[in-house]
Amino acid sequence: MKIVRTLSAMLVPAFVVLAFTGCTDTQARLHEAHAKVAATLPAPHFEDLVTESVAIEGDRLVLLIRSPEGNAAKTRKAPGFETLKESEQYALRELCAQPAITPLIDTDAILVRRFVDRHGAVFFDAELPARTCLTPPAVGPGPPREIPLQSPRH
Repeated sequence: MKIVRTLSAMLVPAFVVLAFTGCTDTQARLHEAHAKVAATLPAPHFEDLVTESVAIEGDRLVLLIRSPEGNAAKTRKAPGFETLKESEQYALRELCAQPAITPLIDTDAILVRRFVDRHGAVFFDAELPARTCLTPPAVGPGPPREIPLQSPRH
């Protein structure tokens, strides 16, 4: 019993130190990435969208992308909005190749692109854990299969 208490007394502080060190490392790397990305902004994103700023929210590196003409409320109701979100979610992997983001890849950081309209209303957030950059993207589903409407006649 004494051995268990002694081991517990040694392991708990070691675990706390390791956990704290990991958090500090993530935060330090987030601040490093923030500084590098901020130095390049504002920058065009796609068509009329502009990456305006970058912020740190906890363990998240948030890139704010503004649409100067869009309206978030109307766009969220439009047909095809979910497809747009999915395409932006997939495109988020582009960040993995940016040198400023590379130091975050083995941390607990989460990469976020937040899309807002000209008034600051949020269209949506696309998020990607930085560790995901270590694995290749999953291959999307193949072309839809044709399902016969009737069984063939013999």
